This record gives sequence, structure tokens and C-alpha cells, in this order.
Amino acid sequence: EAQASLPNHLTEDILLRLPTAADLASASMAGHYLRLIIADHSFLRRFRALHPPPLLGILSDPFFPAQPPHPSAAAARTLTGTDFSCSFLPSREQRWRRCDFRDGRALLCIDTDGGAMVRDVAVCDPLHRRYLLLPPVPQGLPDLVHHLDPFLAPAGGDEGADTDTAAGAPFRFKVMCLAQYHTRLVLHIYSSSGPHAGQWRTVTFDGWAALLAGVSDHARSSAAFGKRYYAHGCFCWAICAINKLLLLDTATTEFSSVNLPPDLMNHQVAFVEASQGRLGMFALSQVPTHLVPRLRYSILVSTGDDDPGRWQKKKVVTLSHDYCYQIIGVAGGYLLLYLVTDNPDSFPPGKVPDPGCFSLNLRTMELERFSRNRDILPLQGQLYSGFPPYLSPPTI
Repeated sequence: EAQASLPNHLTEDILLRLPTAADLASASMAGHYLRLIIADHSFLRRFRALHPPPLLGILSDPFFPAQPPHPSAAAARTLTGTDFSCSFLPSREQRWRRCDFRDGRALLCIDTDGGAMVRDVAVCDPLHRRYLLLPPVPQGLPDLVHHLDPFLAPAGGDEGADTDTAAGAPFRFKVMCLAQYHTRLVLHIYSSSGPHAGQWRTVTFDGWAALLAGVSDHARSSAAFGKRYYAHGCFCWAICAINKLLLLDTATTEFSSVNLPPDLMNHQVAFVEASQGRLGMFALSQVPTHLVPRLRYSILVSTGDDDPGRWQKKKVVTLSHDYCYQIIGVAGGYLLLYLVTDNPDSFPPGKVPDPGCFSLNLRTMELERFSRNRDILPLQGQLYSGFPPYLSPPTI
């Protein structure tokens, strides 16, 4: 009764100040009144907007959760038994391939022509076992496609829709598919809301030919896109063959590019959100075993709209020379690294360091053990950032 005497809006404001999802879960166990408030979808949307979802695990086959003593371990345990393979999808002659995961949704596709084309596309909610089959992606000629990247994008920015207040906001999503041809770069976009709802539209990057001007045909076809990252409303891909970073503004669907530092040969790179709306970059050196590996952090600094920006080094994290390192990705405020011993025979029996994953906290720049699992394939998994099921209403 004492709880119920406090107005709902004041109770919500108090609950929104709780620092973590685990604290909110504890509050929900204190009484039926609090559970009703916390379970309301509008409250959960507000809480999730104020508290970015934590990194809980790696989506592979199977799911690899965060393990103690990592702070995400308790929340990760709540995902035990979740069908992240989305086996509830209609069966096809070829297997569904998980391409991306964002905001509680998984994107699965069926490829044709050796991965040069995408045929069937499905958006799934693994926690609630729901799915939606999308219309076929517009197709070109498969022998002309050098790169194809289907992915989920934030739903915000749909024309004619108030994302924050509309009743259907939790169910909005957007799918994009980037296709690189010999002389064109094309983006196919599917929106679940707005004037183009339920259909694909196509945007062409007019500056692609100019970006590749002077590049040989062989280099053009091998201008491989690096891993996709998302920061401050933009997707970005490093194209090291031409020393460029390609940027896609998700609000305007406009492309742009900036130069990468000239010394990134033999480096792995990852892009993160830096302070003041700026872009941050981690560069991991690939060094001989007798040298100490380093993780260099830089930010892109610009003095104005006409200034393309320059990369300013901010910090260097020295890593243990006992391991080889692989960047898995960025999610939930962490950069995730996979570590494996380079030369186990050089250690005394019983002293070989354990392989596994470490997370670098992007705020404190501190490394901590994420998982000791030996079976993680760092190049094949997607990172899962989200909330426990009790804080995750349906998204489809």
C-alpha cells in the first residue's frame, strides 16, 4: 500500500535512475505494484533508451555467454535455452544464414550463387520466437557483384513517423543490403514503417567511381570491405586497399568517405563512438612474436564542415606478448578480443595461458576476462548486446 500511494510517474522516475538491468530486476521482485510498472512496454522503452544494452555473449553455434566474473555474466545466464538459430523459420532447400543481430532482432538470409546474391530474407525475434519474411531483395547480375552485405539498421529516422511516441515504435525495424559492383555501390533499404513501408528502395553512391579513380581493375575487384561498425548514427567500413573509410549516414542514407591513417598495413581496425559525437578507431598491430603487441586508440578530429578531419592518437594499450589477438567486434560499451597462445610449446607443462575472450571497457580502457571457451570462432560470430528476457518485450 505504501508503494501504491506514490504516483506512478514518480515511481517510474525512481526506477529509471537504477544503474543496471540487474537492479531493475531486483526491484521487480519487491512487489506486484512495481512489477506492473516495470513490465509496461512504454517504461521498458524509456529504461532501454537511458541504459544501453550490455554485451551478453557471442552469437555463434552455439551461443557463448559472458562468464563470471564478468559483470554481464548474470544477465547472460538468463538466455540459456534461447533458440538463436531461429529453427522456427520455414524450412528451405538451403540453410538459413544469420547475417546480423540488432535491437533484439536477428536477420537471416538464404544466399544463392555462392553468396553473391540474397534470395530469402527473414527478420526474427529469437526470445519470443516470432519472424517476418521480407520481399526478395532487388537482384542484379551475380557475376558482377564483388561484395554483398545484408544488415539491420536502427529504425529511427523513418519519414512521417514519431519514433519515440508512436504506438508501433517497438516493432519498427529497417534492413539494408550493401552491394558493390564493378563501377557502382548500391544500397537496398527495407523499412517496416514510413512512406516506403513493406518495400525495398535503392540508393546509389554517386561518388563510388571517383573514390576508385586510378585504381586498377584487379585492385578494384579486391577492394575488400572490412568488418561493419556502427557509431553515432553512421555505419562504417574500412577499405584498406584504397586507404579509405566509407561512411553511411542512416538518417539521410548518404555516403561519404574519410582518409585512414597511412600506417594501417598489417593492422586490424575497429570503430567506436568517441565523446562529443566523434568517431574513434582502435588499431591492433600484427607483430612478430618477439615484439609487444599494442592496441592504439585514435579519434577523428575535424575543425569544421569543410575539414575532412585527421586522426589524433589518444592512447596506446600494451597487450601481453603471450597471445595472438583477433578483434571480434564492438557492442555494449566493449571491444571484444579473442586471444590464443601463439607458441604453447614455449611454456612449461601446466603453465600455458588459457585461450578465450577478453573485453576492453571503452570507458575505462581496462581489460577483463569475458569467456574461457576454446571453441569460439572469432571471424564467424556476431556480438549479442541486449537485456534479459524479462526486460525484452516482443520486437516483431
